[in-house]
Amino acid sequence: MKIVHLIFDLNTGGAETMLVDILNEQIKTEQVSLIIINDEVNKQLLDQIDKRVKVILIGRKEKSRKPIPIFKLNWYLLQINPDVIHCHHLTAIQIIAYRKNAVITIHTTRVPVDYLGKYKKVFAISNAVKKDIELRCEIKPVLIYNGIHIDEILKREDYTYKTFRIVQVSSLNNEIKGQHILLEALKIIVYEKCIKNISLDFIGEGKSLAYLKELVNKYQLNEFVNFLGLKDREYIYEHLKDYNLLVQPSLYEGFGLTIVEAMAAKVPVLVSDIDGPLEVIGNGKYGMKFNITDGRDCGSKIFEIMNKNENIVLNECIEVLKFVKQNFSVSETAAKYINYYKDLLNE
Repeated sequence: MKIVHLIFDLNTGGAETMLVDILNEQIKTEQVSLIIINDEVNKQLLDQIDKRVKVILIGRKEKSRKPIPIFKLNWYLLQINPDVIHCHHLTAIQIIAYRKNAVITIHTTRVPVDYLGKYKKVFAISNAVKKDIELRCEIKPVLIYNGIHIDEILKREDYTYKTFRIVQVSSLNNEIKGQHILLEALKIIVYEKCIKNISLDFIGEGKSLAYLKELVNKYQLNEFVNFLGLKDREYIYEHLKDYNLLVQPSLYEGFGLTIVEAMAAKVPVLVSDIDGPLEVIGNGKYGMKFNITDGRDCGSKIFEIMNKNENIVLNECIEVLKFVKQNFSVSETAAKYINYYKDLLNE
C-alpha cells in the first residue's frame, strides 16, 4: 500500500512527534512518503525519520498565495499515485486535487468543522476530541489513541528526594498550556508553605517565554525555576526519570503525549481537570488532577504528592506503567491506522 502523510510544518509539537513515530512504524510494512508543505522544518525531528520514508520538502512560505508550491505538491501526488493521503492539518484538503482516499487526524479540541466532510475518514486522538467534533457536526470520528515507544523511556525506581523536582514539557504558550498557573502554585508552596527544597524546569520554547520570565521575577522564584529551552526526544526520554512530578496545567488539550511519556517513565503526573488529560490518567485513577486555572488547588495537590510515602508512590507508578503498556503503544497506533486504510480501499 502506498501511503502519503501530508503536513504543513514539521516543528516539535506533539502532533509532529507522533507523526514521526507513525511513519517509522508504517514503513516496516508499507510504502510511505511524507510531504511537508511549508519551509518550517525542525532538522532534529527530520533526522529521526526512517531513511526508507520518502520525504518531500515543498518549501512554501507560510501563508504564501503563490501557486507554484501548490502545483508542485499536486505533481508529486500525481507521481506517487497514493492509495491513501493522510492529512494532519484541517485545510490540507483545499489544496490537493486528488481526494479519493484523503483522511485526517484531529489532534486537539475546538478545531473548526467546516472542512471535515470533505475527508473520507476522520480520526480523533482521544474521546475528548471525538466528542467535541460530534457535538458540533454530524461526523462520527474514529478514535485512535496516540502512542509512544514505551521501552525507549528510562524508568524512575527511587522515590526519595532531597529536592523535589517538577517538570513541565510543552510549548511555552500559557494561553493554551497554562504555565502561569503552575508558577502561581509554586509561589504558594515556597512562600506560604515555606518549602524551599523544590525546583521547576520548563522544557520547551514559545511566545510566552518573556512573560513567564517576568512572572518568575514578580513571584521571586528565580532560584527555583529553570527554563531549559527546547530539548529533543532523546534527551526527554533519558531525563524524565530524574523528576519527582510532571505537571500539565493546560487550559485545553486534546490528549497530552508528554503526560503519557512521564507515566511511562514511572513519574507521577498532575493535570488540570479537562477532558483530554483526564482521559489519559483514567479520570484520576492513574494520576492526580486539580481544578483548571486554580493555582491554589494545583499547589495543594503538589504538596500532597510531595508528602506521599515513597513505597506507595512506587507501587502506584508500577500500576500506571501497566496501564500505559496496555493502551498507548505506538506500534498499535500505526497498525490501527493501516487497518482503516485497508477498509477504505475495500469499500
